[in-house]
Amino acid sequence: MEERIGIYDIVRNNFAGSRHYAEIIRETVYQHIQKGRRVVLDFENIDLITQSFADELIGIFVRAFGVDFVKTNISVINANKNIRNILNAVVSYSRQFQTA
Repeated sequence: MEERIGIYDIVRNNFAGSRHYAEIIRETVYQHIQKGRRVVLDFENIDLITQSFADELIGIFVRAFGVDFVKTNISVINANKNIRNILNAVVSYSRQFQTA
């Protein structure tokens, strides 16, 4: 079973830059994962994210559980090239410090 989380539905802006919103989303993602659900992060209507947003949303998962955990449990849709580049950079950086 999959759960879709619309980033725009939460941040209500085409720019996602706040660690606060990313933390809310991350906690929701984790709740779904704990229930055995795969999560789809939908970036429709989001034009730009900050590295700190991406770190709070994905980097923490990579450091705590590893890249395979993220690949297994989370997917991204409707993300433009810039968003994908930022997410990939955060994953690359965070994997150096993963504890899992």
